[in-house]
Amino acid sequence: MMKVVESAGCPDVAQVFVLQMRDEPWTRIECVGALDPALGREDKMVFVVSSQLGCPVGCAMCDAGTWFAGNLTAGEIEAQIRHLLASWGGSDAARCRKLKVQFARMGEPSLNPAVLDVIARLPSILPTPHVIPCVATTAPRAAAAWFEDLLVLRRAFGPDSFQVQFSVQSTDEAARDRMMPVAKWTLEEISGYAKRWVRGGDRKVTLNAALAEGVAFDPEVLGRIFDPGTCVVKLTPLNPTDRAGGNALRSAMETGNEPRIVELVERLESLGFRCIVSIGDPRETQMGTSCGQMARLGRRSLPMA
Repeated sequence: MMKVVESAGCPDVAQVFVLQMRDEPWTRIECVGALDPALGREDKMVFVVSSQLGCPVGCAMCDAGTWFAGNLTAGEIEAQIRHLLASWGGSDAARCRKLKVQFARMGEPSLNPAVLDVIARLPSILPTPHVIPCVATTAPRAAAAWFEDLLVLRRAFGPDSFQVQFSVQSTDEAARDRMMPVAKWTLEEISGYAKRWVRGGDRKVTLNAALAEGVAFDPEVLGRIFDPGTCVVKLTPLNPTDRAGGNALRSAMETGNEPRIVELVERLESLGFRCIVSIGDPRETQMGTSCGQMARLGRRSLPMA
């Protein structure tokens, strides 16, 4: 069973849905339909879905990591996609030139084998040939076999039609452990996987850093470890969440820090990296649809650690 508990948002920016997946109220998860602020609905849509009930990783800035109650089934993940298609995407989804399905809302997708099954079925679930699966991951060591299977699976999609995004967060391994307290690949191991991932025409691997004040991020370290031919760097704000506030983490991309961000981008580009600065519509943060946030609709019924 699946029922809509509540929804909020703005259809022309983003909309979050709280869904109860099973009979128990604690099986409530969230999914989001979002637009790129620079593009229209016919150009790009993003479906952001959950892969787990909560998340076992417990990232220091993510509100989804305050509880964990297991994996969602393939059917439960597909139900989110179908719901977003019917309730948010509508007929525009069939005409959309880029429909991204991002496994990122709640949970670490690489720790759920069902995610691979859903990715394989995406072309039959969605009414457009322009589907781009996107896996956002902390690269847990326990998921090594899953990542090998992903290498094979992505070959079923065309060139430039599959995205994998690694949460880097810092260039200091000790800081990465504090931000993402799970046994995970080092930066060198992520670099090795990126070299295996990218072949002629493939979309490069994304190295994502939600920049936080006082957390080391050194472009020269990235330049020594990663090949700009296989990786792009994406800089994002650290969104305001309960977890971030409780851990005294503050975004390094606040107003007034623009010169520092410009300098980081220039240094990364001088090393050969393509650098993306991704700052969403402020209304997304206000609605609770940004990365790391939970909309908190019905949240009191969730088991809290």
